[in-house]
Amino acid sequence: MMIVKRLGALSCLLVVFVLGAALELTRTWQLLVIAGVVGGILAKSLRAAALSGFLGLVIAWGAHFLVHYASMPTNFAMAFSYLSMFLVIGLVLAGLLGLISALLGYFAASVLRRPTK
Repeated sequence: MMIVKRLGALSCLLVVFVLGAALELTRTWQLLVIAGVVGGILAKSLRAAALSGFLGLVIAWGAHFLVHYASMPTNFAMAFSYLSMFLVIGLVLAGLLGLISALLGYFAASVLRRPTK
C-alpha cells in the first residue's frame, strides 16, 4: 500500500530530468531506468508519465551531449560529422527508455495504490 502525492507532467519532467542527469554521471546508462520509473510512480496520469519519461531523458541526454560539446568542441564536432546519426539514434533510444520505464512505474504504482472507498 503506497501513499504518494501525485504530480503533474511538468513536475515529473523536472524529477526525471534531474535524476537522469545525476545518474548519467555514473557512466552506467542502465541506471536511467530508475529515473523513468520514479517519474512514472509520481505521475498523476498516464499521459503525464509518458510525456515526462520520454522528454525528461531526451533532455537529460541532450544536456549531456551539450556538456561534452562545451568541454571539447573540436572533438565533438568531428564525432558529430562522422556519427551524426548515432547521436540522433541515441536521443531516440534514451526517449524510448524513459517512456517504457515511466509507463512501468505508472502501472506499478496503479497496481499498488490503495483502493478508494
